[in-house]
Formats: sequence, C-alpha cells, structure tokens
Amino acid sequence: MKLANHVAIVTGAGRGIGKQTALVLAEAGVNIILAARSVPEIEAVADEIRALGRKALAIPTDVTQKLQVESMVKKTYDAFGKVDILINNAGLARHNLIPDIEEQDWDDQIAVNLKGTFLCTQAVFKQMCDQKYGNIINISSTAGKVGPPSFGAYSAAKFGVAGLTEVTYAEGRQHGVKACLVCPGATDTKMRRDNHPDDVIEHLIRPEAVANLILFLVTQPKQAHIPESIIRTSLM
Repeated sequence: MKLANHVAIVTGAGRGIGKQTALVLAEAGVNIILAARSVPEIEAVADEIRALGRKALAIPTDVTQKLQVESMVKKTYDAFGKVDILINNAGLARHNLIPDIEEQDWDDQIAVNLKGTFLCTQAVFKQMCDQKYGNIINISSTAGKVGPPSFGAYSAAKFGVAGLTEVTYAEGRQHGVKACLVCPGATDTKMRRDNHPDDVIEHLIRPEAVANLILFLVTQPKQAHIPESIIRTSLM
C-alpha cells in the first residue's frame, strides 16, 4: 500500500465527504484521526476503520476553538508521533440573500469554514515542515470559485480558504509540504439536503467521488503538485 502507516487527521469526519475520505484513506493503509463535534458518528466511523485493520482515534473537536484543535493534534502526536495528511473538511452552510443574513449566521460560517481550516493547518504546519513532508487538503466548493445568490457568507468563507491554501503552499513547498484545494459542486451530503431539499439526487456528486479524488492527490509523487481540483455538476 502506497500510504501504509501514514497518519491522517480528517475533520468533519462523522458523515458525508469526511466519512468517505476517512474510509478510502484507511483502505489505502492510513491510520485515521476522526475529528468532529458529533461523537456517536465519529465513534461509528472509527469502528468501521478498525474493521479494515487500521488504527483510528475518534476525538470530539470543535474546529473553531483553538484549544480544542491543539488538544486534538497533541493527542494525535502522542498516539502516532506524526501527521502526514490533514483533510480540512469541517463545514457549515446557511443560505440567505444578503439582506437576510443574520450576523450570527455570518460569524458561524466564517468560523467553521475559514477559521477552522486555519486553526487546524496552523496546529500541524510546523511539525510537517520539520519532518519535510505533509499533504494538506482543504475542502472548498464551487461556491468558492463563483458566488451564487444566497451563498454570501459561505462563498466568502470558501474564497478565503482558497487564499489560505495558496499561502500554505507558498510557505510549505520548500519544506516538502503541499496544500491542495478541492472544490466539489453540489454533493449528496446532509448539509446540502438541509439547504436544498428539492435537489434531484441523480444530479449530485457522490461523497465517494470526492474521497477518491483526495486519495489521488495525496498519492502523487513529491515533485508533483496539483494546486486545485474542481468537480462540477449541472447544479453548480
């Protein structure tokens, strides 16, 4: 296995893209740290990973809280001694037209989607640079490329993630650390269905497709860097 004994942190790992990415990486030989607020969900995913013969830690984490993120990363290093892969997947979307966006909804989406990505990246970045290897995958959205109506806060956060990804790679590449942006279109997740209950399921991207793309990105040779991948559908 190309990734045997690698260690990955996956945020938002209890369902959707995060869960499928954790399982796909585990099948490729990776030991997984599952970080999310939903304890029963990440515990269930951890059991699935252990059934595949990989090690798994389920660590309740709110990625908007610096101390919780630092604690999660410390537990990871205590257990495995390294982090090879970070998947910044935790996300939050509440769609409203600009006049109707509540300040708290704005703050929450910036906090989860952008600040959370920053805090998790910051917590592993120095150690990745010191070990001269690391893959950081930031899950954005096609709404982070083009801002559709009612996506004001979400798009603003995801555009920010794109900038952060570029800076992360610019600072990390001389140390062997890559940062890649993944921008899926409309994907069949609970978050999507909560916001768009009338979607036709056949028009949505399957989370497994995004997970397989992530596996492709983290198995590229050191000298190859794919800065951005976009998956479009007829909806986005």
